[in-house]
Amino acid sequence: MSINNQDDGFSTSLRLAKKKDVVVVGGGPAGCVAALSAARNGADVMLIERVGYLGGMMTGGGIGGIGINGYIIEKGVGTPVVKGISLEILHRIQAIGGAPEGDPIARHPTDSVMMTSLLDDMMEEAGVEVLFNTMVFDTLVEDGRVKGVAIANKSGGQIMLADVVIDASADADIAAWAGAPFNHGREEDGRHHGGSMDMQIGGIDVDRLIAYLRAQPLLTEEERAELDRERSELMGGGRPPNVYKSLDGETLYSEPVVQPTDWDEVDRIRAAGGIPRLRLSPAAGGPIPGKATAPRVDGKYVPLPAGLDREWVDYIKAGKVPLLLGAVAPVYPPPRFGSPGIFRHGKMRDGQMMSGVYEVWYDHTNEEEVSKSLIYRRKLNRVYLSFLRERIPGFEDAYIVMESPTGGAREGRRIIGDYVLTEQDVLAGRRFADAIAMGGPRGPDLHSVTGLWGEGVASPFKAPYDIPYRCLLPKDVDGLIVAGRCVSTTFAALGAVRDQATCMSMGEAAGAAASLACRTGVPPRQVDMASLQSRLVDQGVLLRRAEG
Repeated sequence: MSINNQDDGFSTSLRLAKKKDVVVVGGGPAGCVAALSAARNGADVMLIERVGYLGGMMTGGGIGGIGINGYIIEKGVGTPVVKGISLEILHRIQAIGGAPEGDPIARHPTDSVMMTSLLDDMMEEAGVEVLFNTMVFDTLVEDGRVKGVAIANKSGGQIMLADVVIDASADADIAAWAGAPFNHGREEDGRHHGGSMDMQIGGIDVDRLIAYLRAQPLLTEEERAELDRERSELMGGGRPPNVYKSLDGETLYSEPVVQPTDWDEVDRIRAAGGIPRLRLSPAAGGPIPGKATAPRVDGKYVPLPAGLDREWVDYIKAGKVPLLLGAVAPVYPPPRFGSPGIFRHGKMRDGQMMSGVYEVWYDHTNEEEVSKSLIYRRKLNRVYLSFLRERIPGFEDAYIVMESPTGGAREGRRIIGDYVLTEQDVLAGRRFADAIAMGGPRGPDLHSVTGLWGEGVASPFKAPYDIPYRCLLPKDVDGLIVAGRCVSTTFAALGAVRDQATCMSMGEAAGAAASLACRTGVPPRQVDMASLQSRLVDQGVLLRRAEG
């Protein structure tokens, strides 16, 4: 089999590697579960991953937690909306000591190294063939149907044929290359959510840090206003990025009302060998009693370090901080320290903390911009570390234990599918006759796309919403199913469906549908919906058997 380019006068031969029932492109949360689901339903499956490990953002992305956000909180009661293979993965990582016990209400911290090994084991058990360190660089399309993909690795260029291809690339690479229509970014201007780069810091003297935190004075209204003014000038806004508004612009909340911390309880936790949940917040600068939030220590709040914000402002003025990459105005990055904080998070131990770049802005589908952003993010992490070592007691001997090799990303391309899920669907908890997954527990969670503080949007969540199968089917292309954050949604709806649990649920549906299509000899669009939904329910997926 050869690929010819007569315009440029060359031809190159790519050998036929294999023919599979199902080829899954991308080994992140959606792709891993898609491969498992297809294989467990009898399909011969190949999973292609561009790096040397599985898990995507929940392992190499530095996110460090399995986001099984499948819970609705109503009057203190947690109701699951996501189960199936995603919950199985959580229970299995717990069983080998890679995560705390109990079903999560939100993100559950996991050990990323143990998670990669667990995913390897699960692929072997299911009979999934995994091809690491392999780039997919093109698609094979015949009469509007995807027949396979072109790949490249140390073995050279090859062709991988399949009856059904699942695009779990996170950025709809396969769909786009096959000619399917897509969107990316915000509808009005194409701007994306920012990308992150988490790092794990070790060598922290926690006792010294706690002494610093507990000595911080509460800010007066006047002091807070002055600090806000300076931050506004330097960072494009005086309030933290977790000031949330609804989609209609109504301010929902900024900071819950809290009481001063019981530091005696912190001491008791330490004396008992516990690890307090401390967080160096980016913005509040020391709480005004009754008006501002602060980090939690096992449910109790601790004062935010007023000195940290002041020190960061001074550090910027000293010329030690670069301008924020990709912002719409010349502003500096906020001090994102302790995200999620100093506490046991996966492999983390006492004296360690997760921190790092929270958001920078670039086109996630432009590799030149991605590459420049990776260099910038690594440099900014070194600036953060230097600041902590120079200015914050307890960090004098701190060092970087781990840094995300790939960086984090919240979005890329989104296919235009047979149905486009909207934020109105999410907020209304809409049901669909072709539902293949449910989403929850949050409404659209939209970060700033400009780099300016105070742009966050988080609409209140009322009920679980369905994700219809049609959102996984790109227009104008057959033989292809899409799963993960690149499914067919609006920009705002993506803020709800992009969490790991929902991506895994969509992957489970994609894998089951692909296997069913192979077994019955029909294209993915023509699979029997009742059969697909019954199979998903048998696998433990929660569906509402919706009407309409």
